[in-house]
Amino acid sequence: MRLSLLRLFVSMLILALGHSTPVLAAQAAAPAKSAFDEKAVADFYRGKAVRIVVGFSAGGGYDAYSRLIARHLGKYIPGNPTVIVENMTGAGSIIAANHVYNAGPKDGTLIGNISGPIILEQLFNNPAVQFDMAKFRYLNVPVGETYLMIVTRKPGVSRIEEILGAKGKSVAFGAIPGSTVEHAPILVRDVLGANLKVVSGYKGTADVRLAIDSGEVEGFFNTWTSSKITSLDKFTSGEWLVLAQLGDTPIKDLPFPNAPTIPAMAKSDEQRQLLRFGTSVPNAFGKVYVLAAAVPADRAAALEAAFMKAMADKELLAEAVKGRLEIDPLFGEEIHRLVGDFLGMSPEIKSKLQKLIRPAGK
Repeated sequence: MRLSLLRLFVSMLILALGHSTPVLAAQAAAPAKSAFDEKAVADFYRGKAVRIVVGFSAGGGYDAYSRLIARHLGKYIPGNPTVIVENMTGAGSIIAANHVYNAGPKDGTLIGNISGPIILEQLFNNPAVQFDMAKFRYLNVPVGETYLMIVTRKPGVSRIEEILGAKGKSVAFGAIPGSTVEHAPILVRDVLGANLKVVSGYKGTADVRLAIDSGEVEGFFNTWTSSKITSLDKFTSGEWLVLAQLGDTPIKDLPFPNAPTIPAMAKSDEQRQLLRFGTSVPNAFGKVYVLAAAVPADRAAALEAAFMKAMADKELLAEAVKGRLEIDPLFGEEIHRLVGDFLGMSPEIKSKLQKLIRPAGK
C-alpha cells in the first residue's frame, strides 16, 4: 500500500507541476515485452555463471538482498546458470553502474544492483556519472524504502527538535557519496536547519556502522529494511534511536511511532518537494537490478521473467521472513515509468536541489 501511494504521488505531482520532458520520457519508456526462445536462451546460459554486481560493501542491506536472490534466481533462468554475487564499491554505486553500462559484458551474464538515488547525480551532471539511468533495462526492485534519521545515545538527543536551529545540538553523521545516506543529512541540514556535521567518504553502511562503533560519527541515515537486518539489537537495546522518517506516511512496524514524517517536518510546500524528490521519491526504486541496454532482448526478457518467478518463490519468501527482509516487488515497466517521471521533474525543483546537494565548486 505504501509503495502504491508513493507511485500515485509521483504521477500526480508531475502532472500538477505542469512539466513534461518528452525526450527523457521516450528514452525511459520500457522496451516492449517480448517472448523469448527458451531453448536458445537455455543453450546460452547452460554451464555459465551470472554475476550480480552490488554497488556497496558486503554486510549491508543491498548485499543481503542480492545474496538472497542469488540463491534462488538460477533455477528460473533457462539453462540454470550459477548465480554469484560480487561487491564493487564506490561513490554510492556509481562505479558499479558505470561498469554495467560501459565496461561489463553485454551478453546477459552481468546484472547490476545499484542505488536508484544516483539518478540525482545524473540529473546534476556529476562528471563521475558515465551512464544514463533512462537507458538501463530494469529487472526488479525487491522493495521500495523509507530512510530514517538514526542517532546513538552519545549526543544526548531524543527528538529532532533538539538539533534544529542555531541553538540545536550538533551531531556528526556518516555519509556515502552519491547516495541518500549523503543526500539526506545535507537536505535535513540545509532545508530544515538541523545542526548536522556531514562526514562523507564511506563506501557502505557497514563502514558507517564501524565508524559509529569507533566514535567517529554519531548517526546516519539508513532504511528500516536494512537496519532490521544488520542492527535490530541496537534499537531494541535503546542504543540507537530514530528521530525522523523521510517518507510521506509512517512505517507500520517502526518501534519509534513518534518519529515525524516529511509532511510533519516540512514548513512549506517547497520544503516538502525538496525532501521528497531528494530522498523518498528516488527510493521508490532504490535497490534496483539493471542490465545494460545492449543485452540481447531474449536474454533480458528471460532474466526479467526469472526475477518475477524468484520473487514469488516460497523458499525465497521464507528466507526473507527469517532474515527480516521485506519483499514488495516492482518489475521492468513500472520501474521505467517511475524513472521517467523523476527525470521529468520541474526545472525549478531540479535547480534548487542541485544548489543544495551539489553547490557550485563541489
